[in-house]
Amino acid sequence: MPRSRRDILRLASRGWAASLLALVSTKARASGRGQDTIDKSVPTRLDAMPMPLDREHLSDPNLARRIKEISNVFEVGRPAPDYAYVEDLGDGRGYTVTQYGFCTYNSEVTQVIERYAAEHPSTPLKRFLPELPPHKWTDQQLDDFPHVWRHEIRSSPLLGEACDKEADFLYFDPAVESAAAVGITSPVGIAIFYDTLLQHGASTDPDSLPSILKRTLERYGDVGDTSEPQFLRAFLKVRRSVLENASNHETRQVWRQSARRVDALLGLLDANPNLVPPITVANADVTATIL
Repeated sequence: MPRSRRDILRLASRGWAASLLALVSTKARASGRGQDTIDKSVPTRLDAMPMPLDREHLSDPNLARRIKEISNVFEVGRPAPDYAYVEDLGDGRGYTVTQYGFCTYNSEVTQVIERYAAEHPSTPLKRFLPELPPHKWTDQQLDDFPHVWRHEIRSSPLLGEACDKEADFLYFDPAVESAAAVGITSPVGIAIFYDTLLQHGASTDPDSLPSILKRTLERYGDVGDTSEPQFLRAFLKVRRSVLENASNHETRQVWRQSARRVDALLGLLDANPNLVPPITVANADVTATIL
């Protein structure tokens, strides 16, 4: 199975999140913080931790949507989702699909098709399952996949809904959890973690969210050592260095071109940390307004 920036698969065990908690605890002890402080602020079991930004607890029910739309601007150039987007970016990931960046060389597209097929058993997308993980990781025969995918998107809203559910499971909910685990509570902080997880994934490779977080903690300390805005600036500085010089040669050129998304996130951190609409997302490549 190839290493990937989104090598998350099901995340059923939340193993990456447990590793993140262990990292935070280790860093806190190294900084002189007692275990008592860590136990109070970071539960040892993430599956028992309430979701700080779960939709039932949001003071603004549209906040999750706005956070996702910020990343949509970077991924597809506008806030609105683009479920019909299918492109081979030449980054070794097969086809990249939707604003979420699902890749056919991972199990993400498989999982979306399976979700959709449960509600729409006659979908022609099912015929691609033998060409996708876990059956085939390479040498996939998907020549007409873009055409069939776009046709299904036009034909049924259920496919878009399946994409949203999979993205919440793989990206949004884990991003909320990982941010909470290190003491990030601001809306812009959640947006930064979500966008980082969406692009970098949660595997153990040097370009992943856990690796970026580890480097931030080692170089700059944790949120308690500075402040949340200062920590997020340090985190984005490390993330930019990864985007500009990714360890994965297959993604290096594409990621280097996307480094300016950090500029837009820094702009939000400085100007609108609570993500109060209208939200202006701007860098040298794009300007968009989110309501």
